[in-house]
Amino acid sequence: YLTIDGSPLVHTFKKGFPRDLIGLTTPYDKIFNYQTIIDQDGQIFDHIMTDVATTQAVLHFGLLHSELNKRAWNDLQQILIMSLLAMCLGAALSCQIAHVTTTEVEDATNDLYRERRFLQNVIDGVVDPIRVLNTNKKIIMLNQSAQTELGNEECLGEKCSSCFEDDVAKENQCPFDTVAKTREAVRILQHRRSKDGSLAIYEIEASPLINDEEFEGMVATARNITDRLRLEASLDEKESRLLYMSHHDLLTNLPNRVLFRNRLNQALARNPKDHHIVLLFIGLDRFTKINESLGREIGDQTLTQVAERFRSCLTEKQTLARLGGDEFAVIIEECEHPQNAAQTAKRLLAQLMEPIHVQPNDIYLTASIGICTYPEDGSDPKTLMSHADIAMTRAKAEGKDRYQFFEREMTQRTTRFFELENDLRKALERNELRVYYQPQIQLDTQQITGMEALIRWEHPEQGMISPVDFIPLAEETGLIVAIGEWVLRQACQQVARWHEQGLPPITVAVNLSPLQFRHKSLVRNVARIIAETGINPSSLELEITESMIMDSIDKSTATMIELTELGAGLAIDDFGTGYSSLSYLRYFPLTKLKIDKSFIERVTSDAHDAALATSVIALAHSLNLKVVAEGIEHEDQVQFLIQRSCHQGQGFLFSHPVPATAMEQLLRQIQQN
Repeated sequence: YLTIDGSPLVHTFKKGFPRDLIGLTTPYDKIFNYQTIIDQDGQIFDHIMTDVATTQAVLHFGLLHSELNKRAWNDLQQILIMSLLAMCLGAALSCQIAHVTTTEVEDATNDLYRERRFLQNVIDGVVDPIRVLNTNKKIIMLNQSAQTELGNEECLGEKCSSCFEDDVAKENQCPFDTVAKTREAVRILQHRRSKDGSLAIYEIEASPLINDEEFEGMVATARNITDRLRLEASLDEKESRLLYMSHHDLLTNLPNRVLFRNRLNQALARNPKDHHIVLLFIGLDRFTKINESLGREIGDQTLTQVAERFRSCLTEKQTLARLGGDEFAVIIEECEHPQNAAQTAKRLLAQLMEPIHVQPNDIYLTASIGICTYPEDGSDPKTLMSHADIAMTRAKAEGKDRYQFFEREMTQRTTRFFELENDLRKALERNELRVYYQPQIQLDTQQITGMEALIRWEHPEQGMISPVDFIPLAEETGLIVAIGEWVLRQACQQVARWHEQGLPPITVAVNLSPLQFRHKSLVRNVARIIAETGINPSSLELEITESMIMDSIDKSTATMIELTELGAGLAIDDFGTGYSSLSYLRYFPLTKLKIDKSFIERVTSDAHDAALATSVIALAHSLNLKVVAEGIEHEDQVQFLIQRSCHQGQGFLFSHPVPATAMEQLLRQIQQN
C-alpha cells in the first residue's frame, strides 16, 4: 500500500471512483489492474495495482463509498499527484541511468578503439617488421612493414610458422619456445627468401608479454641485416687490407719497419739465453743513380727483384723486411755463434753478382751490410737497429760491396759526427769559420799570379778542424751551400780591399761544391756578390770537378756558360780523378785545368805517373787551357813540370794555406820587388 508516515491512504470519492484513472499508464508500465473489493464489514474498496519496471512500486488505492470530509479528498488529490510525479520521476531517472550507462560503454569502447589505433600507428611507424603472438603462437597484431613482408594481412589469426613456408624458413630457429620458457628476451638470426627470390638474413629480437606474472604471448621484431652484414664483411676486408698495408711494404710485400720492429721485439722475448739474435742491415750501393738515370719505375722493378733474390737465400725462420728506399733488414734467431751471420751476409751479397734484368736494361748492383748481435751490441730493438745502421754506413764508407760487424768505437765516431754537425750549424753564427789563401806560382818566373781560397774552422774547444773532417759533413747536411756562398763573398771582399790598397791585381780561385753548383740560384748569387763587392769579374775563378759536370752534361754546360758570361773564369779541379770523357772537354767553356796532386807526388819516381802527367799537360795545351799542378812539395817536381811547359803550380813547397794577413804580406813583397 502507498502510505505516508506509515498510515494507509484511503480516500472517498463522492461520486465513486474516477473511471478515467483506469487508463493511466506509462511506457514503463507492465501491469495496470482495477478491482472492486468488499470486505467482511461490507465496506467496498476499489483497488488499482500497477507495476512500474524501473521503480518496482505497487500503488494500492482503497476507496470507501462513504462520505469523507472534503479535506480528505483534497489530501488524496495531492497524494495522487505526488504519486504520479514519483512515477514520472522514477521513469525519467531510469531512462537517464540507462542513457548514462550506454554512453559510458560507448565512450569506453571508443577510447579502446582509439588506443588500439594509436598503437597500430606507432608500430606501423617502425621500419622493421613487428609481429605480436598470443600463447597459441597465433599472430594477433602486425605492423605495416610486416604486412608488406608477408604480402597481406591474412596472417592475422594464423600461426606464425604458417606464414613462412619456404624451404629456407623451415630450417630457421623459432624464438617462441625459448621466450615462453625463459621469460627473457632472445636474439637469433633467420634466413628468409625475399619476394624476388633472393636470400635475406634477418635479426629477430623477441620479448615476452607478461601480465600479472603470466605469460600471454610474445612480441618480435625482424630486421633485415643482409646489407649490413655485406657492409661489415666489406669493412672487415678493408680493415684487414689496411692492417696489412700498415705493416707491409706494398712494393715487395715484405714486412715494413713497423712489423720488423714488432718481430724483433718478439724474437728478443723468446730468445734462449745461450743463443744470439743477429741483425743485418742491407743498403744497396748507388741505387739513387738508377732512379735518376732510368726512372723510378725501373727502380721499383729492380727493388722487387732484389727482394725476391734475398728471400730465396733465407730460411723461413729468418725475417726479411724492407725498411724503406733501398734498405733491407734481416733477423736471424737462435744463432749459436755471431760469426755464422757472416755466411748469411755472403749469400746475400752473392745474390747481386748476376745482373738484374729489367727490360731493356741489365742492372748491376752491389750492397753494403751492417751486422750487430744481441745481447753483445744492444739489449733493445732501438739500440740494435741503430748499431746495425752504423755498421752498414761504415761498410759503405770502407768501399761498399762488403759486410761490416758493429764495433764500439763506431758509436763514438757517430756521436762525434752529430756533435760536430750541431757545432757546424752554429759556426757561421759564431764567426768561427776562416778563409785561408794558398798562392799559385808561375813556375818559370816563380811569381805569385793567383791564389786559392780555402776554408778553415777554428773551433772554440777543439781548435782548428781540418776540412777533411767537416766538408763531407757540410755536403751531407746541405750546409755546404750557405758555407760556400760565405767563402765566395769573403774572398771577393778581400780581393776588393787589396785592390783598394793598391796591391798588385791577383786572381782568386773559389771551389764550388756539387750541391752548390746544382743549386738553382748559383748564377744569381755569384752575380750579386760581384756587384756588391765591386770586384773585377776577371779576378774571380770558380773551380768545379769532373763529376759535377758529367752528372748532367746539358744542364752543367748551360750553368758554366752563364757563369762565364758574368766574366768569371772556370777551372776543372782534381783533373784525372773523375770519369769525364775527354771528347767533352773541348765543348766546355773552361779557362784552366788543375792536375790532381796524386799524379804529381810520384812524377819523378814513377814512370807511369810521369806519363799521365805529361799527357794531361799536353791535353791542356791542345785545348788552349792553362795548367796548374797541385801538391808540389819538391824542387825536382818543379823542374819536371817546367820541362813539360806546365804554367802554374801550388803546394807546400811554395806556401801552406795562410790567413789573409799573411797573404797580404806576400803580395806586398811582390809589390816591393
